[in-house]
Order: sequence, then C-alpha cells, then structure tokens
Amino acid sequence: MRTLNATALFAALAVAGAALATPVAGSGIDLREATRIVEQAGYGPVRGAERDDGAWEVAASRADGRPLTVYVDARSGEILWPAQPGQRQLEAAEVMAKLAEAGYTDVRELERDDGFWKAEVRVAGGFERDLRIHPLSGEIQAERWDD
Repeated sequence: MRTLNATALFAALAVAGAALATPVAGSGIDLREATRIVEQAGYGPVRGAERDDGAWEVAASRADGRPLTVYVDARSGEILWPAQPGQRQLEAAEVMAKLAEAGYTDVRELERDDGFWKAEVRVAGGFERDLRIHPLSGEIQAERWDD
C-alpha cells in the first residue's frame, strides 16, 4: 500500500494544479476534494492519502491528536467512516438482509474493509463473486469475479 507523506502530498497537489482541481466527468472526487472534506469534518492535519478500491483513505488526526484513517467515498465524497453526526452504519445482519433482497443468498464471507462492506458470494453455477457494499445505504457499488 502506497501512502504519501504530508510533504509529498502538498508537492503533488502543487505540481498537478489544475488537473487535480478538475476531475473527469463521472470520475468522482480528487485528492484535493477528499482532503478538504476530511478537514471540514474536523479531522486534521492530513498526513497522507491514497485511493484504494472505491475510497480515499486519508491519514489524519482526531481533535485530541490521536491518529485515525478517514474513509471517503471516491464517487460521492461522503465520509464512510468514522460515522458522522446523523449517519448510521449498517450492521452485518442488515447487510446480509440487503444482499438477500438483491438475490445473493449464498454469502461466503462478509467483512468491513476500506470503509465499505465486502462480501464474497456464490452465484448460479457455483461461481464466486466479490461485492463492495456501501456501509450506509447497502447499495452494491461494485461486483467482480472472485480471483
């Protein structure tokens, strides 16, 4: 996993300039926007960030100075974790119910990872699929064949 330190982060922002400020239509939020969202939520200073599997992982600090990683949805800019005021994270049983509603009844594995719920499911024919599930809405955001 590659992480940028604060000096490299700000150097990358300065060099990229307008390219970072203007995301490609439909591509979601850029590094600068993810950093702004985290700081506006009261976390900081930002020490580094990387985009991984649908989320920005932003290394920051709590108000008391303790370090934490804030996960920001790279599509919407919504903070996925830690829970924000007014947010309610789905519990595993709720995610399982949402998967069953979507037709996935043979769930092999369910875990929290990179701010999202991740599930390994078996589908018709015995094939396995990996799903990425939004932790607040339960929406399946990505689906791919299991490696």
